Amino acid sequence: MAIDLGSAAPTRPQVDRATRLLETAEANGFSSAWLGESYHVRPEVFHLPAALIVLAHLAGRTNLPLGTAVLLARAYEPRRLAYEAALLDQLCTGRLTLGLALGNADLAERVGGGTDGRSPGEWFAAMVTVLRETWSASAAGGPGAQPVAPPPARPGGPPMFLGGRTRAAALRAATVGDGYYAATNYDDDLLTARAAEYWDARGNASGDVAVTRLCLVAPDANDARRMAAGYFAAVVNYYTGRRAWMGLDGAVTPRFPLVGSPADVAAALRGYASSGVTSVQLRVAPHGTPPEVARRTLELVGEAVLPELDES
Repeated sequence: MAIDLGSAAPTRPQVDRATRLLETAEANGFSSAWLGESYHVRPEVFHLPAALIVLAHLAGRTNLPLGTAVLLARAYEPRRLAYEAALLDQLCTGRLTLGLALGNADLAERVGGGTDGRSPGEWFAAMVTVLRETWSASAAGGPGAQPVAPPPARPGGPPMFLGGRTRAAALRAATVGDGYYAATNYDDDLLTARAAEYWDARGNASGDVAVTRLCLVAPDANDARRMAAGYFAAVVNYYTGRRAWMGLDGAVTPRFPLVGSPADVAAALRGYASSGVTSVQLRVAPHGTPPEVARRTLELVGEAVLPELDES
């Protein structure tokens, strides 16, 4: 489940609603919960800043593994992030996956990160290396080690999924990360291409390709599409107003493969698996979606979608 929280409404009530949905997700076979972040200068319908703070709050309220989808690396100094992610991994008892992407260039000026004069890609890869080396040093100690305390719950720290919509991003994820992460607004053709590039570069090594998708399930597919057209409008307009719903050759019209009947959604998930995707985070409660609609989607996924996938 992907958790939708935004700055256009008070935070604590949103988190409380999300926690209740996480209970439903866990009871219906979902395997993890993911939260993104943004650093907006005005209220927006999704993503809060400082996602690690929110996940630290949720760590004591759900048993689900937690993930960031994604942290914006330019907002962080690497050593500080090593401390904070290690602490969160302790709080959620080793259940953290750290998703990272570069973020916009202005983040360094606004919130204090930076690329130290190097190219963004070079700096980002080095940041991932610093995190991994710091966490490994925390586990091993020894001369020259620069550990953090407390260390991560797991030796070597949490796995890191790296995002970005370019081929270079997929290759970076394959070479220095543990997985590749594709955002909601990466159309399926873009996702398929990046997944193929990731697995080609990964060779025989294990890995992961994760993606976030808007999802609404109803017994009748037409009802699902009608509801999604209304309830998802605010989030979709956020992307399309910025020409940010992206295909291989630029902005495209949004498509919603995970909106429909349980059979429709199961078929779409099988399609993702065949294209190299290993996990899908379902955005069931974007801004404007009634909690009961989101809850029913979670229940139908558990009752009718996951069993069909198990059988296939």
